[in-house]
Amino acid sequence: MKCFKGKEEGFTLVELLVAIPIIGLLGLATGAVLIQLLHSDRISHRMAAVRQVQVAGDRVSQDAVQAQSVTFGDNMTSPGWSLNLSWSGDWTDNTGDYHTRVVDVTYTLVAANGLYELQRHEVAENAVGPDWDHMTVTPRNITTTVADHLDVGQMSCQWVDTNGDGELNEEDNTFTLKVVSVVGTKTEERTYNISPRSLG
Repeated sequence: MKCFKGKEEGFTLVELLVAIPIIGLLGLATGAVLIQLLHSDRISHRMAAVRQVQVAGDRVSQDAVQAQSVTFGDNMTSPGWSLNLSWSGDWTDNTGDYHTRVVDVTYTLVAANGLYELQRHEVAENAVGPDWDHMTVTPRNITTTVADHLDVGQMSCQWVDTNGDGELNEEDNTFTLKVVSVVGTKTEERTYNISPRSLG
């Protein structure tokens, strides 16, 4: 028989039988957490993409339904593409003061991180006073980013031939805006049919 001297090294069979199932359970738990994180990441990307297309479509729609003039380029991938909306109005409030408002809004696409941002630039003048000769004018000039992660190669903005004359222009009084957002591996798209209140 071989004699061992000093302290013996290694694990006993009982220790191994206990340790192996514990390591297996830890591995399963870690795998489940990683799968959940990957699934959560995909959901987060999808929700972010959905949010971008909704915000872009809703904001443009809110402006366009007030517009008395709408112009835009034919190709959204062109460097100088823009969507231009303008409207004005005047009214009298319950105190007898006169109000006027003139608004010009321009939407442009700006390259950002391999995709594009939709930017909104508003120039407006609000005037109020007891009569037309004594108005206080308040100017507004502000640019905001409406949405990002946009894939303009898949997007479009075009008139709809609602009057059946075979031509696409302001006289049709309805245009579509297709918005496409790509976040991570998720792509979302929506098409908005927009009818300004009055054109021409």
